[in-house]
Amino acid sequence: MVRRTFRVCVRVVLGTMLVASALLVVIALRLMAGPVSLDFLKERIASATDAPGNNVRPEVDHITLEWGGLGRPIRLAFHGLRFVNAENQVVASAPSAGLTFDPRSVIRGIFLPTSVTIEKPTIEADIDREGGILRRIFAHPDAQSQDQAVGILVEQLLAEPNYDSLVGQLDSVRIEQAKVTLRDVKTGLAWTAPDARAELKRDQRGVIISASARFIGHSGDPFDVWLDGVYSRDRSRISVEANVEGFKPSVLADLSPDVALLRGVNVVLAGRLRVETDGNGDIRTVVTEVTAGDGQVTLPGVLPASHKVKDVQARILLDGEKHSVSIERLSLDFGAATVMVTGSLARNHGQQTFSGRAEVKHVPVDRLGDYWPLEFSAGGRQWALANLSSGEIDVAADFGLTAPVGDLAALKLDRMVGSIDYRGMSVRYMPHMPELQAVFGKARYENGALRFDVASGKAVGLSVKDASIELTGLDGPPPQNAEIHMPITGSAQDVMRFLSRPKLGLSRDLLYDYRRIGGEAAIDLSLRFPLAAALAVSDIEIKTDATVSHFSLQDALGDVDLTDANGKVQYSGSEFAVTGTGKLDGNSVDIAWRQMFDAKAPFRSRYDLKGTIPAALVAKAGFPPIEPYVSGPMVATVTYQVATNGTSEMNGRFDLRGASVDAAPLDWRKAPGSEGLVTLDVKLAQGGKLSSIDFEGRGDGLLAKGQARFTGDNALQAISLSQLGVGPTNVAIDWTRGPLGVEVSVRGALLELPRVRHAMKVRDELAAKDPRGAAAQAHTKTRLTLQLQQITTQHGSLGYANGSIDLAADRIAAADLAIGAGQGSTLRVTPAGNGRNLALFIADFGLMMQEAGWVDGMLGGTLQINGHYDDASANLPFAGLLKMGPYRLQKVTPRWGVGTLNSAIDGLARAGNALQQFDSLKADIGKLGDRINIKNGRTSGASIGLTTQGFVDLGNETARLAGVVVPAFAFNNLLSNVPLLGPLLTGGKDAGLFAVAYQLYGPFDDLRTSINMLSAVTPGALRDLFTSVPDDSTPPTPIRAQPTR
Repeated sequence: MVRRTFRVCVRVVLGTMLVASALLVVIALRLMAGPVSLDFLKERIASATDAPGNNVRPEVDHITLEWGGLGRPIRLAFHGLRFVNAENQVVASAPSAGLTFDPRSVIRGIFLPTSVTIEKPTIEADIDREGGILRRIFAHPDAQSQDQAVGILVEQLLAEPNYDSLVGQLDSVRIEQAKVTLRDVKTGLAWTAPDARAELKRDQRGVIISASARFIGHSGDPFDVWLDGVYSRDRSRISVEANVEGFKPSVLADLSPDVALLRGVNVVLAGRLRVETDGNGDIRTVVTEVTAGDGQVTLPGVLPASHKVKDVQARILLDGEKHSVSIERLSLDFGAATVMVTGSLARNHGQQTFSGRAEVKHVPVDRLGDYWPLEFSAGGRQWALANLSSGEIDVAADFGLTAPVGDLAALKLDRMVGSIDYRGMSVRYMPHMPELQAVFGKARYENGALRFDVASGKAVGLSVKDASIELTGLDGPPPQNAEIHMPITGSAQDVMRFLSRPKLGLSRDLLYDYRRIGGEAAIDLSLRFPLAAALAVSDIEIKTDATVSHFSLQDALGDVDLTDANGKVQYSGSEFAVTGTGKLDGNSVDIAWRQMFDAKAPFRSRYDLKGTIPAALVAKAGFPPIEPYVSGPMVATVTYQVATNGTSEMNGRFDLRGASVDAAPLDWRKAPGSEGLVTLDVKLAQGGKLSSIDFEGRGDGLLAKGQARFTGDNALQAISLSQLGVGPTNVAIDWTRGPLGVEVSVRGALLELPRVRHAMKVRDELAAKDPRGAAAQAHTKTRLTLQLQQITTQHGSLGYANGSIDLAADRIAAADLAIGAGQGSTLRVTPAGNGRNLALFIADFGLMMQEAGWVDGMLGGTLQINGHYDDASANLPFAGLLKMGPYRLQKVTPRWGVGTLNSAIDGLARAGNALQQFDSLKADIGKLGDRINIKNGRTSGASIGLTTQGFVDLGNETARLAGVVVPAFAFNNLLSNVPLLGPLLTGGKDAGLFAVAYQLYGPFDDLRTSINMLSAVTPGALRDLFTSVPDDSTPPTPIRAQPTR
């Protein structure tokens, strides 16, 4: 029974298996023959495919079962698939989808698909640029979109595997020939991939996504995208990495007017994009790496030129949580130059801020305008393009930008700091000035100011180091300003040529012909001026600090050269100053020069010189010569100052210790080694014409202090000596030039007559040498006023002298003079017709001769001389009568240098009492030149009578007189009064019957007497043979020739 039952069971099983096998074979053959419709199972299969807990149910038009053959999976195909929500609204659809089964699982009776294939779906991804960030993907709510199907399948992949749902074991989804559209929500612009492919696979991490597509935008330019990503199983994170090739930034130009400039960026980009989002699609981070090859960039309104691009490299990081973007690297190789940009973008409180740094390297300066944006620092750009050339530069800019979120049109530049590294550049810092060439250094731009720090450069043969050029106000309205600090070194000639440029406006008084100078100079030049095309000299502020070494200047003063000079020079807008040392004609001196330009300056220019110079240098320097009066070295301290009104003043102090001085008019000399000092204060009127000279000199017995005044043609007008002390002389003298001559006033305690006579002699010599000079004019006509306490002679004194004398050439035109010698004397000369009358009175002639130190041995005698000058005669002869009252002679002890009458007394004593009282003396006198001729001179007393005739030569200070001595005059002279017989026997009136002939001759201080005793027995008529009276025709001392004018 049991065995039978077993056999029955076996037969049933085998039969069932055979039936099943047959059925499977039939089904397999049927399936292999073509799809099998399962529409009768639509509702059941749709219910089976519904994921648990999902509020969306699937609906389908047709269901077919398909199998391609052995070794291939069985596919359940859904045609006209739709997903309907609880409100019966279709939220997603797909034209075709298929579930794939493993044949082995089907044989085992497990109908759970492992993969889904969706063919030709339409997927739309809307890009919401809220705040400029990719916000959501798969967020379009339009029911016509088929992208929800993908979302639902993704949800199925993310669900836990189960056996309750038809798709509970689903592990992959494939999308074939999908039409993918990326649409910008704000502008409606879209990019479409008509044949996109994607695959989603489930593993332990979540959904693994891979896709590829070629998108074509509105411009028609395609670009390829390959995408790999992971959607985490817990739905907390989406990580996507996309590779892009062939993308052109120009396709983004229509997204917003703010990025319209991208239309000119014709560069094909390739890159990689890594995106991290949360499960809702909100972006956490985006890492973008971009590369590009050849292309062209044209940015109208931004850059004036089109640029060929050789290479592009970029890496950009986006942080969605912090709302920030960081540009780690953005480099563009333009061939001639490279651009590198780094920076960061952040959003905060409705504002977007971007700060970054841009670097442009190896920019040819001549093409700087091609790379400098037109609207960026327009003032700085304009100046740079107009004034920079040659060489190359590296530019870096640190900047900050702000704009409201979503409104890039309101973009504002908050901060801009630029730096420039330049090499071999040329800078035109001022119009009409030489360029700085081969300039190396750095520059900085900030707050509208551009500063160049020049490490080195050169201009017109000059070297420039550590210079700076600062331009301010470049971002504001005019005027913009420039400040230049330029240390310059080079030869003095090149520096002078540079400073002589008319544009600098330096006064010609400060400049020299560069051909006259030599040496080296280093100048620290500072300039300030507005950046104006029409720049005036008055607009420029100049300041210089300079040092000169081994400087030389030909003809620095007259014909004197300055050599081996070292010093400092300073110049500002209101003052110029020079200090230093040098050699004038080989003599070391200290030099200072100040020039002031302010309208209220205390002076216009000032020159100071201190050093030891030879006296010969004065004439060589163009000043009036002081030789032969001063010779040898002088220690000079001289200051020359010009006032703002054009007048000037020179102060000098001259130490003459080492010099020899010869003041010939004063008969004074100083040998080297003795004290000597002269100070001068010279005042000059406008045009450098002498006005006055205040002077003071002292040394070795000389003291002179006074003032000289001049007329407008530098002619000497007056000299006022407030003090003149030389030897015993101590007077004050005023000398004034008048229309017809000069007026001289002499006053003081003492005046030496020999010194005066020496001065007159020197004056005559000077007048002869210079007929037009002051000495000649004084020689023509002089009015002399005397107020002296004492006039000394060589061996005595004339006492006081008060009065005036008018001199015309060698003659006294008028006189009214009182002299203290001889108990008072007067001299009066008054005009009379064609001549002049002279009246001389001496109260005590003997005393005067003694006090004057001329002759000792005469006592008493009132002297009167009255006469007349005949000015009509060529030789200006004088004829007059001399009368002298009672006097007598006495023998004296000789004084050195003073003549005596001792020898005359001894001679007279042979004839009688020579010491007798003489009653009177009379003589006819005449004067021709310096010679006084005496005729018919006679005097007598009770014992002796005397006759005389001859001459006295004042020029040579000699005398030669002759006459007879009549003994027993009262008796011996009686016959001389008898008519006819008396003159024959006596020889004339007062000659006497017996008389002794004599001669008196020689210099005043050594008069000699000669007596001829034979003449005593000679009758009067023949006595003249022995007296040898000098002939009147003997030439007298020549009268001084009157100089011609």
